[in-house]
Formats: sequence, structure tokens, C-alpha cells
Amino acid sequence: MSSKRASAPAEVFRRAFVLGLGALAFGTAACGGEVPAPKAPARGKRDVLDPAELFPADLDLVLRVDLGRMRAQLGPLADVLSARVEEESGGEEALVSQAIARAKVVWIGLRAADAEAGDRVLVIEGDVEDVRPDPKLFRLVDPPIADDIQSWERTGPLGRATTARIHTFAGRMILFVTPVEVDSVERVLRKGPDERRRDPAAEGLVSADLRARRLPPSLERRFPSIASILGGLERARASAVMVGDALRVDAEITAGTGQAAGKAENLLRALREGGQGSRYAALFEEMRIERVDRAVRVRWDLSSDVLRALLEGKLAAPERMQGEP
Repeated sequence: MSSKRASAPAEVFRRAFVLGLGALAFGTAACGGEVPAPKAPARGKRDVLDPAELFPADLDLVLRVDLGRMRAQLGPLADVLSARVEEESGGEEALVSQAIARAKVVWIGLRAADAEAGDRVLVIEGDVEDVRPDPKLFRLVDPPIADDIQSWERTGPLGRATTARIHTFAGRMILFVTPVEVDSVERVLRKGPDERRRDPAAEGLVSADLRARRLPPSLERRFPSIASILGGLERARASAVMVGDALRVDAEITAGTGQAAGKAENLLRALREGGQGSRYAALFEEMRIERVDRAVRVRWDLSSDVLRALLEGKLAAPERMQGEP
């Protein structure tokens, strides 16, 4: 295998870790049709939304990253991961960087197939009471959506990946929204959470919830076998915890039928087999796959050496990670 070809899977798996530790394995599917409007009751002024309830249902991937727990359990590796989370969350903006530096938990919502476009909703829980927008860039929205919410909107030209609206919640949480999602988030804040929103488990270092989508027609024509597999999937959920000095990822992929689940299982086993025969074998040493009816379950243990290499984009053969130039 050439070095150019070999570098691609390393980058894919490194990015997949940052964006959900494997939840993006089936995240190349497109967004599909419109999501029905929510039927939840309107939000009362004194109600407090949980972070997971702030994400509109049109976002098909939501990630929860517990930076507070990471700092306690991962030591120096937490700084590496925090920097990666900041980069993927729009960290080119000073206010986002400031909020992430104070974060206990970061939530990121996006469209898996459209991640590069920059549409996202970012929720940060932590010591963010005095994190406020620059009045030269944002103006306060009046009247407020609710008594416990302050909102700012950006003035001047907007890029698609630029923060267009900021909402703060009683000093405990701050919400950054890019232009495409402004109306959807405001609807959620006024009317209540969407029924079909993604809801990652509030546990572990990282958790993710992905709604599977079909590939765009152009990609379906180019990759019919992959398209057939993705088209049969419904949902993928994953979480990661520390077990000793290793990171353990548990994922469950749900398909519409047992046959579709079998195809997904075969694809994962083929990926594992191919990885084990490459210079990236260290990544696949502790990857176990099983299928139960319509669900495919993956348990994946990553040692601290592999984890660091994955985060830093330097994944290589085991001897390389041990100091070979």
C-alpha cells in the first residue's frame, strides 16, 4: 500500500474520534428530506432546557464531550483533545475559544454529510457567566426569548460557518449558532424540544448519536455497494470511557432489517481485517464486532499510545509510536 493511500484511513479514523469516536463511520450519508415540525408543548418562561434539548431535529449528529472528566482522567492528553474539539467547533473565533477553555461539557450538533460546510450548533456548559460577545460585533436582541435567556445577533456580513447568534442561559451555559440554524434553534427555544432530535448518552468521556442517511444520488451511483449498506441503517450511538490506561469505545448500529445489519457487520469486519494487515494495525488490535438481530455492536479498546497518535494525526505502526524516527 502506498503512503498516500495509507494516510487516508488514519485521517478518517482520527477525525471520527474527534467527531464522536466512531459515530461518523456511517456519517457520510446525506441529509435527506425535511424533518417534521415538533409536536412538543410550548416552552414556559421558567422552564430550563437540558443541553440535548437545544438541538433541532434537522441536525443528524450530536456529540457530547466531557472535557471536565477528560482533564481529570487523561492528563496531558486532555489538552490535545480540547484543542481538537475547539478546532472542530469553530475555534477560530475568540469567544468560542474562551468558552471552551472554561467548559465542563461541550455539545456539538451538525449534519454529518455536510460537516465541512460549517453548519453547527455548539452548546458549552461551565463557568461561562462572564463570557459575553463583543458589542462591536453583536447586538443584544430585545425583547428576549424568555426571562432566563439573553440573545445576541451578529451585525455585518456573515460567512456560513460564522457564529450568527449567541444565547446565554443564567450564566451556566452558552449557545453558539451558525446562520443556517438560527431559525430552527429559536423555534426550539420558543416552542420546546424537537421530538426526533439526536440525544447522546450523558455518560463517559465522549458520546454520540447519529441518524443514518442515504448517500447523495451522485455518490450512490459511484459507490453502489456502500450506498446499499448505508441505505439500510437507521441509527448509530457510541460512547467512550477510560478502562485503566485504555480508552474503550462501545457503539451500536441499528439497521432496518436483519439482512441490512448483516451487510453492516460484513463491512466492519472487512475494514478491521484490512486495517490489521496494514501499518495501522495497532488501531485495530482490540476491535470486537458482534451482531444481535438488527443491531451491530462494536467494542474498541485504544491504548494511550494509540490514542495520542490518533489525536495528533500521527498514527503509525507500533514501533514508530515507541520512538522510531
